[in-house]
Amino acid sequence: MDFRKWRILLWAIAAALNAAGLYMVFFFVPAEMTMGEVQKIFYYHVPSAISAYVLFALAFAFSLLFLWKEEPLWDSLAHACAEVGWVFITVVLVTGPIWGRAAWGKWWVWEPRLTTALVLWLMYTAYFLLRLFSGHDARTARVAAVMAIVAFFDVPIVHFAIKWWGSIVHPPKVSLEPAMRLTFLVTSAAVLSLAAALTLTRASLGFDEARSLAEEAQ
Repeated sequence: MDFRKWRILLWAIAAALNAAGLYMVFFFVPAEMTMGEVQKIFYYHVPSAISAYVLFALAFAFSLLFLWKEEPLWDSLAHACAEVGWVFITVVLVTGPIWGRAAWGKWWVWEPRLTTALVLWLMYTAYFLLRLFSGHDARTARVAAVMAIVAFFDVPIVHFAIKWWGSIVHPPKVSLEPAMRLTFLVTSAAVLSLAAALTLTRASLGFDEARSLAEEAQ
């Protein structure tokens, strides 16, 4: 499959939206009154979490399709989504403590959302390491698919952790002023478009790798 044109289009959209988003974060949106400038991490922290959720959901769906159909296409798509999703959940776990240290004086607290998010990162790290160090055989693909399906069940737990168990550092609800809301919408679109560009690029590499292995096997 040749997705070159789509990749170019997505990268162009992602570059334009991220340029606009960064401009708005640094020069347009006002600083939050209580936390100050450090609150602006929010505009990429939360969209990164949303992107990770979406990608893990897609990895879950593609893994189910692979176990059902046993077609390499679905495995390549699941692998790409899980790998890029792992990158974004890593961004969340890096930016969160930086924000927390500046705003509340602590790098980390063992509260429900942070703990379940760390568990999510560890599960997809295990998935990533399996794909990195195991072979490209069908058994590895099936084990990875099961891991992606099981790991996804932690996503709703992370999302609803505040509602179910409360939180020390995360507010139950965030209200944004119009300028903040507009900036958040732009940065969300920017991060999601970047996630799409990265995923399609990674999937294309997976398709090329699968094609090469198939040719060698013939």
